[in-house]
Amino acid sequence: MPDLFPEPIAKWIGQQSLQLIASTPLSGGCIAQVRQLTLQTKQGNRIQLVLKQMPGRAAEQLTAEMCGLQALHLSEPHALRVPQVVMQEGDCLLLEYLSPSPPADDFDTQLGIGLALQHCSESDCGQFGFDTDTFCGGTRQPNQWQTDGAVFYARQRYQVLATQSLQLNLITAGVFDQILRLCDKLPELLPGQPAVLLHGDLWSGNVICGPQGQPALIDPAVYYGWAEAELAMTQMFGGFSHRFYQVYEANSNILPGWRDRADLYNLYHYLNHLLLFGGAYHRDVERIVKYYSG
Repeated sequence: MPDLFPEPIAKWIGQQSLQLIASTPLSGGCIAQVRQLTLQTKQGNRIQLVLKQMPGRAAEQLTAEMCGLQALHLSEPHALRVPQVVMQEGDCLLLEYLSPSPPADDFDTQLGIGLALQHCSESDCGQFGFDTDTFCGGTRQPNQWQTDGAVFYARQRYQVLATQSLQLNLITAGVFDQILRLCDKLPELLPGQPAVLLHGDLWSGNVICGPQGQPALIDPAVYYGWAEAELAMTQMFGGFSHRFYQVYEANSNILPGWRDRADLYNLYHYLNHLLLFGGAYHRDVERIVKYYSG
């Protein structure tokens, strides 16, 4: 066992009578350090797991990811696969390793049907939010339960990030005021929808091709919210096929015209990217705010 290997993981490996064979860095960890662990049982069988670490960060971020993965795993039967949680302690999260493979011929069909099934999972209380705050990238997402979807998105999505952006001088007071006016108009601008289980950070980089060429989701920022908000984010950076949208629409209750509302939902993610990555996203924020707040 390497001297600097995380103590909670080293302890777990010992308790399971496993031997560490290899620890290989994995790409794609913008926030966390991610490694593939190869372990061996006493019988000589090999086990592959994924270790995520966030040194110096609060354990709550990995705890939130664990809770989100567990919620997705327990959603509707035949919904999309996610890595199963093995254990989480401190700044370490140990996950099932989904071995990559070439996409199946019906990959996009499976993705569309699977997401539609996931969006059939409504919160027990019919409310918006989640049992814990989650994180979209490194940004905290407040998830206090709220009965009104427009109020939830206004107070716990747009206003929270607009306030942080103003405090960091990333937006002007004028843009901030426009966002507040936009929030007041959300009930007029967006249709009422049930609170359904969302991945919360669904861009193409968080969709992988797992075993047998099947789609799987990673790195969630889970909460119960509007399905249209999830669909809107899939359009931000591309990577989702026409077939995916065609199948999703045929297997869900998504309302007509959701594409026309996508920018308004994505204002939240543009504000988040402005906070995380800086001024390149300022133009998108101003464009959307100007269009909707007039």
